[in-house]
Amino acid sequence: MYDRMTYRNDDDPAPPYFTYKNIPRYIKNRTRFTMHKIKNIFYAESKIKKASLYPWSLEKRYKISKNVLGTGSFGVVKECTDKCTGIKYALKIINKKAIQGKEQMLNTELNVLKKVNHPNIVTLHDLFETKNAVYIITDLASGGELFNQLIQKGSYTEKDASNLVKQILEGVAYLHDHEIVHRDLKPENLLFSDKSDHPNLMITDFGLSKILKHHNDILMTACGTPGYVAPEVLRQTGHGKPVDIWSVGVIMYTLLCGYTPFGGEDQAALFDSILSGVYYFEEEYWSEISDYAKDLIDKLMTYDANKRITVHDALRHPWFHMADNIDLLNNVRTNFSARATLKKAINVVQGVTRLRKTSIRQR
Repeated sequence: MYDRMTYRNDDDPAPPYFTYKNIPRYIKNRTRFTMHKIKNIFYAESKIKKASLYPWSLEKRYKISKNVLGTGSFGVVKECTDKCTGIKYALKIINKKAIQGKEQMLNTELNVLKKVNHPNIVTLHDLFETKNAVYIITDLASGGELFNQLIQKGSYTEKDASNLVKQILEGVAYLHDHEIVHRDLKPENLLFSDKSDHPNLMITDFGLSKILKHHNDILMTACGTPGYVAPEVLRQTGHGKPVDIWSVGVIMYTLLCGYTPFGGEDQAALFDSILSGVYYFEEEYWSEISDYAKDLIDKLMTYDANKRITVHDALRHPWFHMADNIDLLNNVRTNFSARATLKKAINVVQGVTRLRKTSIRQR
């Protein structure tokens, strides 16, 4: 038996199949899906006076594809289709046993998704629960990951990069205006809405995010992805919204040349590189890129978080109007492909090392 979590207003009761997409008046009134109760592990406060819980079968509402879109340590992602509207969505199936001890990550992600509604942020459309799993239905984002799609393009210019960075910043601006810090911005968490010529770029994966109680709250937990994490996170001196700005700077740098600004032979060396705050615009790859682009990168990756540019000031930077149309695709494709090959090689070495250690322990 599935429990379906929806909300209604007392004066305007929701019909059985109440969703954002097929009830326009609810879109107009900005009524949101929120959870009143997920019986075993997740609880959240209602934003509307009175909640109503409707039990509906997931299979009766959606046609679930057998094709797996992605896998992770907590479950799988499949494609599903709303039988009423024909709209395709992503269905994330979270195994409760797999997430034991890390329930807060899922709880955080759901709390964030319930609060947001922006074209550059993935949208939560529906939510179900069974005894063994939680089912999260969101935008399909069929266009795929940022860099995987870029390297398949026929052309890619600095102007194209500026459009992508602007979309990322607009999504971050919405999050920051709603007192949400993402804390794990990276290319893998940026998905295209579809495979059209001009898709939206959407921010995903809010498991490490934090909803601030106050505008200037200081966060202390070190989290993020090596290579994109801000120096103040590594120093553990406290951090906030500026960590997202730093990450956007790293992403922008990578979008323009195909490699990240900081590196090292191992994670310790990488962290030392980030803590130094020193990066270079190598002549071979940056000679034709505009000074406006380099200036914005410098502002996004200002070492002192208190002096780092804000998201709204970044959106007003002249680069978004002055970016050149020089084709960057060859350099970006070459450097990104080399990085991907190196990453695979490192993963193989790490896997062999783990197997050897396991073999030694078993002996």
